[in-house]
Amino acid sequence: MKRNICDRIYIAGLRSVQILTLFLTGGLTICSLLWSYYAEDMETQVSIAHSTPFPLYIPCMAILILPLFLLLRFFYIHNAQTEVKRALLLGISLCWISTCGIFLILFGRGIPAADSASVYSIAEALALGHTEVIHPTESYLSYYPQQIGLIAFYEVILRIWNLFGISYSASYIIQCVNVGMACLMVCFQYNTVRLLSNDSDSAAVSYIYLAMLNAPLIVYTSFVYGEIPSFSLLSGGLWLLLKYLSSAHTDRRADRIAMAGCLLMLTAGVALRKNSLIIIIAAFLVMLWEWLTSRRRRLLLLSFLLLLCSVAVLPAIQHIYEQRAGNTLSSGVPAISYVAMGMQESSRGNGWYNGFNFNAYQESHLDTAVTAEKSREAISASLSAFRADPGYAFRFYRDKFLSQWTDGSYFCRQATYAHTNARRDIVESIYSGKLSGPFIHYCCIYQLLVYACSFFCLLRQWRCRKSGGRAVGLPFYTGVIAVLGGFLFHMVWEANSRYILPYFLLLLPYAAWGLGTGILLFPIRRDRYIIENRH
Repeated sequence: MKRNICDRIYIAGLRSVQILTLFLTGGLTICSLLWSYYAEDMETQVSIAHSTPFPLYIPCMAILILPLFLLLRFFYIHNAQTEVKRALLLGISLCWISTCGIFLILFGRGIPAADSASVYSIAEALALGHTEVIHPTESYLSYYPQQIGLIAFYEVILRIWNLFGISYSASYIIQCVNVGMACLMVCFQYNTVRLLSNDSDSAAVSYIYLAMLNAPLIVYTSFVYGEIPSFSLLSGGLWLLLKYLSSAHTDRRADRIAMAGCLLMLTAGVALRKNSLIIIIAAFLVMLWEWLTSRRRRLLLLSFLLLLCSVAVLPAIQHIYEQRAGNTLSSGVPAISYVAMGMQESSRGNGWYNGFNFNAYQESHLDTAVTAEKSREAISASLSAFRADPGYAFRFYRDKFLSQWTDGSYFCRQATYAHTNARRDIVESIYSGKLSGPFIHYCCIYQLLVYACSFFCLLRQWRCRKSGGRAVGLPFYTGVIAVLGGFLFHMVWEANSRYILPYFLLLLPYAAWGLGTGILLFPIRRDRYIIENRH
């Protein structure tokens, strides 16, 4: 009886996830087909609504897919040594990403700015032994102590860089590290696609193709901040988790390695970017639900160890730095201040940064309790305004949602806009010249392709269940559960399309599965149709 109840709970959770993620990806597809939010003015960076020319976007998307169709046709007509050809294609993709990333470093000359500059300068000071930046009131970390993990990562890189005595700014070597981490991410996700699709050639090749076309990812390699290194580690951890969950558990040594690697990489991902806790929660829930049916003690142990390590890693790093400096850090801007700001208007967009959290904390003389009380008052005021005018509340959250999830560039141009005077014209034109318009529209078309193919992937799985075909378990949905969590979180939290980039990247394996399966519904070989039913 107990076993039967657990199975019912598992099935209820799986069905709920399937329905909710179908609605989410379907909604994202429709919204990105009709609207695009992006900033045209690089100075004000105001996110403006644009109606997409979808009659033009759809044929452009078809043109984008055509080379992949020809590539898959080549794979299936010459079907010998497909593993070697996939490896070669993956190598070409990594070379392309590396070449584009290095090109942006050499000719884009991007430099840290705003929060990125603060994090970089503190890491630079610590690498030189200046520990006075660890201070309860007179440091950037007094406001945002959650950046301590990223600072520790940069300090290690800077200390190694300083050993060589090279005069160039170390920010460029950090950008090179980002390029390497982006390539690692592609490798991890490539292996994730192979697991999700039961090693389907079409899904694997489609992922490689999508990775090569991912312009926001390539541009973000020149952003000296935590997005790329954090997500690279997270994607590695998720791959190892799925590998462990899908194994037959006949090799205990391999299981231990997968568990340890998963724990280490996911924890490190949170250390570099605290908002990655959303992905950790998704992984925790999946492991907990899987334990209900498998009753494997190691799985339960791994789930709680992951949660414990992810919560403790940043306080542990902070404690080490405080001991090293002989000083303390403040608890920082309270989380509720970000929620309050997410309910306010801003010049950039509804719920975007308007300085409320920083100003309230500063005006409260860095008193967390006082700032939290001011934030609760601000939330009450916003709720009163929403209740007084429900139409305004609907428009506010509609625009907040669209400004984050329909920006195909994911704020990559604005995030990397700061530069030295040595930036080449061809790179500058992407930001404020003739190439800016085509670049934005290309990103929007690419975004629409990823959303639509992700929806098709999840729809195929749902139809497979309804038709009595081979259904997949909850681990298959780990990535989209995290996307669902990110959607809910950022409807409450401070808004920014840059924050959505990790969730967009999480959709790529599903988009590859959907794209590869969709293409194979057309005749690839003259003598037959090739339709893959594998996952």
